[in-house]
Amino acid sequence: MKLAATLAALVLAALVLPFLLPRSGAPADQSQLPWRIKVLGDGRSEVFGLTLPTSTLAEARRVHGGEFDVGLIREASGALALEAYQPSARLGYVTGKLILSLDASVERLAQMAGRAADSEATRSGAWRLRLSAADARDAEQLAIAGISFIPSVDLDRDTVVDRFGEPARRIRQDRGTVHFLYPELGLDLLVDDDGRELLQYVAPAAFAKLFEPLTAGSAGQASAQ
Repeated sequence: MKLAATLAALVLAALVLPFLLPRSGAPADQSQLPWRIKVLGDGRSEVFGLTLPTSTLAEARRVHGGEFDVGLIREASGALALEAYQPSARLGYVTGKLILSLDASVERLAQMAGRAADSEATRSGAWRLRLSAADARDAEQLAIAGISFIPSVDLDRDTVVDRFGEPARRIRQDRGTVHFLYPELGLDLLVDDDGRELLQYVAPAAFAKLFEPLTAGSAGQASAQ
């Protein structure tokens, strides 16, 4: 039993330590680590070297390299969202998937959808539409309304508190998921016992965009801790 417990502890450490400790050869400038959130005095914030909600996709390419796949997402409900996706982002010494939500009006998104070159189904059941060449150029100057990051390592709740501090509120949902809410940082950190964690960043002034969906409809039945 002791051997089994020791092995389990070693496995857990192997999964979590990359989020806690720098790897050998990590860059000296680690300002882009996920927990390095700079709160600005006007309701904005700076994370991953980008300012929310004013930095543009073009600026993100300069900071993180040009490997962003831009696409228009059509959900099953018909709702549209414009996203830029980097599958292998390196943020300080932490790696994962980086998704930028671009700010565009409903009318503009509908126009882009009408001009889309083609589309493909995603695993979630949504459709991904490829922008026309002109819309893809225009998207470079759109502001980043939010950032999502899926780290390549699993995080437990102790690690989250160690790095980000105690949340202002925790909301437990079904299937073992818990939202750690940091309104002063503009961060909703979803811990999933059975899957990957998700970090969602917005400007602190826009935190209601993350919080209100958690307390509306079926999510309103979630239990707060």
